[in-house]
Amino acid sequence: MVEVFRLRAPDGNAPVSQASGLHFGWVGGRHGLWLVCDRNSGPSANQVFFIQQGRLDAAEAGGTIVASEAIPLVGPSEGWARFAHDRPAIPAEVMAELRHQLENHAAGHLPVLDLEGITAGRSLADRAILDLFVIAEQPFNLVLQFRLAGEGPGSQAVLMDCFSYTEALSERGGDGNDGLEGIAWTGRPGEFLLAEEGTRPFRASDVLHFFDHPRLMLTRLADNRIVAMARWSDRATESVRARRGQPSQTLNALALWDQRRLLAVDRNGGWILVADTGTGRTARWLNLYDPARLNLRERLADMPGSRRMVYVSIEGIARDEAGNLWMVDDPAMPEAFRESCLIRLRHPTSCPYPI
Repeated sequence: MVEVFRLRAPDGNAPVSQASGLHFGWVGGRHGLWLVCDRNSGPSANQVFFIQQGRLDAAEAGGTIVASEAIPLVGPSEGWARFAHDRPAIPAEVMAELRHQLENHAAGHLPVLDLEGITAGRSLADRAILDLFVIAEQPFNLVLQFRLAGEGPGSQAVLMDCFSYTEALSERGGDGNDGLEGIAWTGRPGEFLLAEEGTRPFRASDVLHFFDHPRLMLTRLADNRIVAMARWSDRATESVRARRGQPSQTLNALALWDQRRLLAVDRNGGWILVADTGTGRTARWLNLYDPARLNLRERLADMPGSRRMVYVSIEGIARDEAGNLWMVDDPAMPEAFRESCLIRLRHPTSCPYPI
């Protein structure tokens, strides 16, 4: 069964816009769905939305899910000077832009953080604490580590660390909007699975968007750098690219089905792929547009507004403890709206093991 929901901020009125990442699970005393939004999300920017498990359970198809909390992202507690001094591997211009984007939202200025993925995990430095790790994509690719402080109103997510990913200039489009897009924690401290959306243009005339030849990576976050483990990453990337079935292929969201199977959303190609976390082999699993199953193009044709794009921009995926699959869309131009909606696929057919 496929169910679609409108998504609202905690006040029940403001829409949650341009959602670009999902995670399900426990962080501290909170249990449920976690969500972040990208640079064009207006009032939804620079915060983590949390939806309690109970609200998800009570949601009725076609209805509205109201976020339980909107937790603002704030700078390091020790101050920016000390934070930057302790991280010499992060170039000064990158650190300055990170501070600029973090502080801009509260002041009503642009640009803000371009958040493209979220997960919960443990770092090498803080192995005992489960933190939130989010992707900030523009203009520099970063994974940011935040720690929740406080409960209820007034709580914040405090910047604890940051890790930089070097994207080859030859693999970056003119808009800089095709870098890191999906993240999932492997369960081992400091080790994360990451997706790079694309590394080549899918047509020669579009030099702004490199929406082809994505990359799937097993990485280690250490010394403020993101280091890909080449053997697994190369094998997985080759396998992903072999599943290309459309003129454009991207990777836009990751989530673990279990410790052996990783879900990866090919937004432009219209597939949910599954990767074996041991071997790096991949397989197609769910077609986003199959009329007999998800059929998202028709189900969302007028939800939350009339759509113009040929694909639904799925940019977040998560599996809850009951085995339901959650997805969120990030409506982009030329859509006339920015409001995101949540999709729940109840008890999907068994996720395969790639062979």
